[in-house]
Amino acid sequence: MASAGQALNVPVLLAGYRFSPYNDDLIVYYLKRKILGQQLPADVITTTDVYASSPDKLPLDDFKGGVANEWFFFSNRSKDDDTIALDGGYYEIDPEGAGPITWEGKVVGYVKTLNFYQGSSPNGTETEWMVEEFRVNPEFLPVNNNDRSTQEKVV
Repeated sequence: MASAGQALNVPVLLAGYRFSPYNDDLIVYYLKRKILGQQLPADVITTTDVYASSPDKLPLDDFKGGVANEWFFFSNRSKDDDTIALDGGYYEIDPEGAGPITWEGKVVGYVKTLNFYQGSSPNGTETEWMVEEFRVNPEFLPVNNNDRSTQEKVV
């Protein structure tokens, strides 16, 4: 017999657990393993295209078991542009919200913050929505030179 979460194919955590990982945990135990097709410690992060529409249209109900007003999704990387235009608004990189993520003395990944604005760039109105985008340091991830699919997920 499946639980309600399993029947609906909604990821769930055991009772009493909350998903609130540190940045290095996201890189080492989730993002790296997702890219390599390995099993994740907990199947709680769904995959969606975060940059396909405004944040109020994201499937927020798909993420359960975390901190209030904090959701996690696997998604394709944003382009390296400073601004990402969407229907009804745009994301803009916050230059102060970027930096390396270290684990055991090694740089294992990077994070950058993108704030969401309603309207057209550069005159939009800043909203409370923001995205912290994590990526793996290519030097931390062993990738075969012939594996183009995995290379595209990292570079």
